[in-house]
Amino acid sequence: MTHLIVATHGKFSQALVESAAMVYGEDENTHVVTFLPGEGGEHLVEKYQAIIDSLPEKEPLLFLVDLFGGSPYNAASRIAAQRENTDIVTGVSLPMLLEVLDAKEDAELDALVETAKEVGVAAVKSFRNKQATPKSVIKPNRTAEAAPLSGDACGAHMNISLLRIDSRLIHGQVVTSWAKAVKCEAIFAVSDEVASDDLRRDLLLQVAPENLKCYVIPVEKAIKVYHNPKYAGKNILWLVTCPADILRLIEGGVKVEAVNVGGMTYKEGNKLLSDAVAVSKADVEAFNKLLELGVHLSLQQVANNPKVEITTQKLNAIQF
Repeated sequence: MTHLIVATHGKFSQALVESAAMVYGEDENTHVVTFLPGEGGEHLVEKYQAIIDSLPEKEPLLFLVDLFGGSPYNAASRIAAQRENTDIVTGVSLPMLLEVLDAKEDAELDALVETAKEVGVAAVKSFRNKQATPKSVIKPNRTAEAAPLSGDACGAHMNISLLRIDSRLIHGQVVTSWAKAVKCEAIFAVSDEVASDDLRRDLLLQVAPENLKCYVIPVEKAIKVYHNPKYAGKNILWLVTCPADILRLIEGGVKVEAVNVGGMTYKEGNKLLSDAVAVSKADVEAFNKLLELGVHLSLQQVANNPKVEITTQKLNAIQF
């Protein structure tokens, strides 16, 4: 297992690792080093060495630092010059750190270094000059048969690898954590509101993983595609923004056994069900109906977090 040391000027490294934890989850093999005013290179070397002394001997170590030639890099160079299985990559960013976190369990140090460098370059894009056109879009006025998944089984339905409530639909936690954890073949972001908004729809598709087909579709379209036998056996990750839409899916014949509640944005008058989930009175009523239908509900932001069951008692304890 490769260990990471993220080191930057100021407290950027600490904020970076904390931000990565929001998307990927906590990683005990990622270590933070800050470089504060009044400190010098020797202080950094001491901080690095203290971390290294706590690691198993000769395990791979990768430094992710901010500036080439800056103090965090120079101090890390002094370590890397004398320690085997150690390397440094500059220009650390959130996309780079997330990709390295995801890859480090299976990748050797050299491959991990190449991954960090490639992502560091590829992640730089501009809104006005997009690197690629948005992925396939199912617009509200298209027929369900136009949905571009292949298959020929009859009398069966697609597999819902995960049904997740997430106000942001396609974003970092979904792309980095969930899509890989459930090994889906495509992502359906199901929302009447977003599917009818060209800008919001295209922005979601820009951040979708390049290796997956991703679609933003209204609820009725999702129901039609689910019942189309052409797509039987395909593993699809479904995203919705609220529990009421899941009830509509069930009413349309979509088989739902479990729901992952990942994030619901706070609005005035809402109450917190968890740090990441704010619910309205209507949401609580919809959740209770789902429980009555035998649907298992659980809170879980990223795949490596433990599940926390949502019960009727927990919902009814919320006071509006």
